[in-house]
Amino acid sequence: MSSGPHTDEEGLPQKVSFADAIAPTLSRARLRILIVGAGIAGATFAALLKQRGEAPVLIEKNPAVTASGYMLGLLPLGGRVLHGLGLHDAYLAESRPMNAYEFIGMSGKRLRHYSLTPIMERYGAYQGIERGALLDLLRGSLGDLPVHYGTTIRNLVQDEGGVDVTFDDGSRHRFDLVVAADGIHSTTRDFILSADEYTPYRTGWGGWVMWTDAPSAMGGTYRELWGPGWGMGLYPVKDRTGIFLAGRIDALKEKSARSLVDELKTQLGKRKGPFADALESLEPEDEPFFWALDDGRAKCWSKGRVVLLGDAAAAFLPTAGAGASVAMDSAAALADELSRTDAAGMTRALTLYEKRQRSRVEAAQDGSRSLARLMFVNSPALVRLRNASMYLYTQKTLLKSLGRMIEGE
Repeated sequence: MSSGPHTDEEGLPQKVSFADAIAPTLSRARLRILIVGAGIAGATFAALLKQRGEAPVLIEKNPAVTASGYMLGLLPLGGRVLHGLGLHDAYLAESRPMNAYEFIGMSGKRLRHYSLTPIMERYGAYQGIERGALLDLLRGSLGDLPVHYGTTIRNLVQDEGGVDVTFDDGSRHRFDLVVAADGIHSTTRDFILSADEYTPYRTGWGGWVMWTDAPSAMGGTYRELWGPGWGMGLYPVKDRTGIFLAGRIDALKEKSARSLVDELKTQLGKRKGPFADALESLEPEDEPFFWALDDGRAKCWSKGRVVLLGDAAAAFLPTAGAGASVAMDSAAALADELSRTDAAGMTRALTLYEKRQRSRVEAAQDGSRSLARLMFVNSPALVRLRNASMYLYTQKTLLKSLGRMIEGE
């Protein structure tokens, strides 16, 4: 929580409430906007508003910058937003091109190899980047616009003219708009949606993100191997490779990350190659990032002057590699709609934003769910059937699917 070196009438130090601390900035703002959550969606939106001369208030519940997490495959859909922010060259320097995707069979044999070069030639860079590196770029572009870490909302009450927000220190301020960009488990969303207006989607799978610098796992190729009730993925970024070790959550409850590593080594047996090398050279980590492979969908994206953005509106499974890119694209659409309105026309702008983005976002979300059903299988018989069907999933099919996602069809 931010406080300042203010004094009372007797000259004694006096803690400044959060609402008082942000009041000077908001008094000069064209639109008084509160962004809840400084992840990919919130940081992108704040950067776009800052670029347009706005001065939003950006709060984040975590007490400090968190660079930990996972790796992202950023589609050209997200990359073009970075172009608009003047960050594209820096993004290329902090990422690695995704040149190909390979699907590996249980025997270790490569079942399919898909070149991603046609996507890059048509739409632009398709890169692998660490989430922390992307956040550093986005937050770094905010300049003198602060991120208020360790700050949360206690309550909000809105009327036709604005939203009265109570912060965790008990202070209050009035905003023209509140943007809920606080992720799949958004607490801000709970203030405006009833239980039946948000539907979680649970796959029953999860896994740990770990890291390796094994030379055979590097390069520009993403590789995945999915067995009965377990899976592995190798996702190169700059200077190292993320490895995702997946399984059924009910089984993972009884395991640690390291015990799962040992179990997967047994599954691979004496097979050689990048997966075995990666498991042997995992970087030591006390607490690897755990990812529950769930998503969710809101039935509406705004009520009054509170709007959902990114995972708070429609969260993504990692199977299509689209979540970050879609969130950035939605942030750009919302910033664009707000640039053509004033406070009085706010609700109309939010309606146009949802009309513009919701169907394309949900179509991409459907794609990630379809891939999850293909990958997350539990019986050896279904694994064999799935692997055989991969021969029907052609290069043309993959490129068409990615093209639709990028073009929003």
